[in-house]
Amino acid sequence: MNFEIFLFLLFMSFVSFAVGVIVWVAIVRFFGRGSQKARILSYILIPIIALGYNFLVLTAGKWRYLVGFLPIALIIGYVLYYRFGDHGTYIEPQAKPESDFQRRESSKSRRIREAREKRAAEREQRKHGKPKEK
Repeated sequence: MNFEIFLFLLFMSFVSFAVGVIVWVAIVRFFGRGSQKARILSYILIPIIALGYNFLVLTAGKWRYLVGFLPIALIIGYVLYYRFGDHGTYIEPQAKPESDFQRRESSKSRRIREAREKRAAEREQRKHGKPKEK
């Protein structure tokens, strides 16, 4: 088998994956992540657009590697933006400013907290072997 054919098939698999990711990101961006419409569109659009782009790459002639590299470059751009950009998920969250406001504790929350503290105290007494007070 010719090694150039193997490398081209490997390149085309990366191109197909990149196109699929780009289409999936666009569907999630415009239609939401868990909606029924997004699920149906992802089942329909991802294969159609990936096959169409593969056909475009195959018919591009001497520019096929450049045309094929465009979605891969776009994925690299996504990764770099979310790594170093302002709105990325890798950015450290800023500390919340401290405020003097404290919520008032409801009576139900107080009863639950007191019961939890009482059980914790009883566990500590049993743990250290002290007799239970009545």
